[in-house]
This record gives sequence, C-alpha cells and structure tokens, in this order.
Amino acid sequence: MSNVIPEKVVNYNVYNDIEKMVGVAGEVTLPDFESLTETISGAGIAGEYESPTPGHFGSQEIEIQFRTLSDTSFNLMNNAGKSIVLRAAQQSTDMAQGKVSRRPLKITFRGIPKGLSLGKIGVGTPTETTNKMEVLYIKVEESGKVLLEFDKLNFICIINGEDILAEVRNAI
Repeated sequence: MSNVIPEKVVNYNVYNDIEKMVGVAGEVTLPDFESLTETISGAGIAGEYESPTPGHFGSQEIEIQFRTLSDTSFNLMNNAGKSIVLRAAQQSTDMAQGKVSRRPLKITFRGIPKGLSLGKIGVGTPTETTNKMEVLYIKVEESGKVLLEFDKLNFICIINGEDILAEVRNAI
C-alpha cells in the first residue's frame, strides 16, 4: 500500500493555442463523465439494471471563469476546435519519508463554445464572467503519463492506457 497522500493543486495556468490566458479566476469547472446507459430487464432477470455503453458518455461541459470582462472571454466564443490547455502543479506527501513533492498535471481539451455569462457589476468586485464549452476532446496527463484520452468524434476512449473502444472500432 502506498504511503503517498495526494493533497492539492498548488497552482495552475490556462493556455490557448498561442499564449497564456490572463485573467482566469480561481477555478475551472472540469467535465463529468456519465456513461450512456440502457435499462436491461426481461426473462431470467430479477428486476432491472442500467447497462453502461463502453466509451460513450453524455454531454460534457467545461466552465472557465474570468475575474473581469475582457477580450479573452469574447475570443473563446470563436474558439471552436482550438485547444485549451490547463497546466497545474499537484502536491503530494510521502508519509514514510516525510517528503513533499510536486508533479505536473496537464489537461488538454477542445470543444464548441456554448455560452458566455457576462457576470455582474459591483464596486470593487470581480465580474465573474464565465465561458461554457461543450467538450468534444479531452486528454489528462500526470507526469507525462496519459490517464485519460477521450475523443467523441474520432471514437477514441483510452483510460489508464487501455483503449476501451478498440474492439468496437475494429468491429464496425
């Protein structure tokens, strides 16, 4: 059993295809992975159950919040198909050695602009402007290892090195 305790993200930056995006607020809301399912019932089954379809997930959304209104939010409204990259430093503590370490996390995604909430105006407060994007592609890497790569349009779903749609792609 590992004595390493994953703790937190120390800090992160957001990049578009070209440069660091300035003005991003404290959090980016990452997408959920909820499997598409079919209810199974019938003779020989005592009731019913939900059967997930491998590598198929419902609509996925990412939200990027900005401190204030700026051209960056409006540029994201025209960002269809371009990559956005989150780069973070994650911290862990090795309890056996008493050592704190950091490891890189990289999340790359592409999608379709879905909405822009301009936020609110108040004296001495951020506007909390929020862009929403439908995720069509996402790749999560930790210390250079691909943990997840999901591409809805190209029928790719790799989880911890296993391409769970390979047999399906070969069959169709």
